[in-house]
Amino acid sequence: MEKTEHLSSCARFLSEFSWIYNARMTDLLIADTLDAIPAEWVNHIDKLSDEELGKVPFGLIKNDWPPSLQSFVSRAVELGEARFLEPSAELVSKKMALPTAWCQGLTPKKQLELEWVAALVADVCNTTHCNRVIDVGAGVGHLARVLHRRYGFTVLGIDSDASHLPKAQERLQHSGCMENIHHFTLQVDDSAATLEKVRHMLINCPDHVPCTCGDEYKSDKVLDTKNRYVLVSLHGCGQLSPGLVRLFHALTELEALVCIGCCYHKATELYNYFPLSHELASLGDQWLSPDAQYQGLRLACQELRDSWAPDREPRHLLFRALLEVACQKYGLPWKKSRRHMARHSQLSSWDAYREHVMKDVHCHTSDEQDSWCSILNCLHTRHQHQLPAVRTLTVCSTWHIIRVKYSYLRKLARFNTE
Repeated sequence: MEKTEHLSSCARFLSEFSWIYNARMTDLLIADTLDAIPAEWVNHIDKLSDEELGKVPFGLIKNDWPPSLQSFVSRAVELGEARFLEPSAELVSKKMALPTAWCQGLTPKKQLELEWVAALVADVCNTTHCNRVIDVGAGVGHLARVLHRRYGFTVLGIDSDASHLPKAQERLQHSGCMENIHHFTLQVDDSAATLEKVRHMLINCPDHVPCTCGDEYKSDKVLDTKNRYVLVSLHGCGQLSPGLVRLFHALTELEALVCIGCCYHKATELYNYFPLSHELASLGDQWLSPDAQYQGLRLACQELRDSWAPDREPRHLLFRALLEVACQKYGLPWKKSRRHMARHSQLSSWDAYREHVMKDVHCHTSDEQDSWCSILNCLHTRHQHQLPAVRTLTVCSTWHIIRVKYSYLRKLARFNTE
């Protein structure tokens, strides 16, 4: 399918099913989102086991489903197909598990991210004949260490948080090789001032100091040791992603860009941020109203089909929506006190979730606490029959995540970037 035709198909699809993302998931009861789901869809999805439901985003279609549901699944999977290409055999061969000593302080998810991104960067460096990497959002230097110790690259690590610099330097001192990793503090955007600061860093990067790091992975190709770099960002949060695209476009020293975007909805404004592609912008009225754009970007940040848990997430979504009703309509004085709203054990039942929520509700008396618990229980009793509809909505959202993410990535076509 040609690019313009593909984008038009995406726009029509997103416009037709905009009810999935027009409101925040936490507001689904307040915004009556569940009422927009075709009743026949709910009836058929509710008959599926959790195992079958988990296969639907991969293309499972039942013969007895209504044509509208069959069409929705097939169109979503077809339009998102390019998002799920299998990695090349060469890339897979470069991916290696991190040594145990490098995993201290890393979650399994972070370890996996580092393994794959480092392998991808090594592959890109090999293709572009570069042996220097600039890592934006370097944090305390986890990716920089892997790129140098395993593959032998010179790495410039940049982070906006000044508190990360001493931690990165301390980690570097215990890494076994300090000469070819350099950390800096800089707020990176696409301004002219930032452009000049980054260019100065690239031009004045210290020469590579010979070491044995990466000897076992060195390519047969001769990699350029001059001012040629691959620009990398493992978490290009919010407006950083398009800023890096413009930075890559402006600096001739940058040969390639590897950017894993995230938290798209945290952009302070959408103008000149989303969509960037002229083609997508011309289709804007067909698929994203200004009010819905942030919700579409929020949806694009969510987990993909591989990590979606159909046995747990619909229940969590309903519980969270009930909490939102209690806060907005009844004035429940709840305020989240931690990054993660609830752990898996706290989602095992409504009682467990309610007790967890009440820990963040300040009550002056036990009677007041009992009153709020009663309100929450009444809301649960009133809406628990809607769990099948929520179950249907979550699987629809998973399909839309496929589509929204791919559309977001395709906006980079303006710079002929894949």
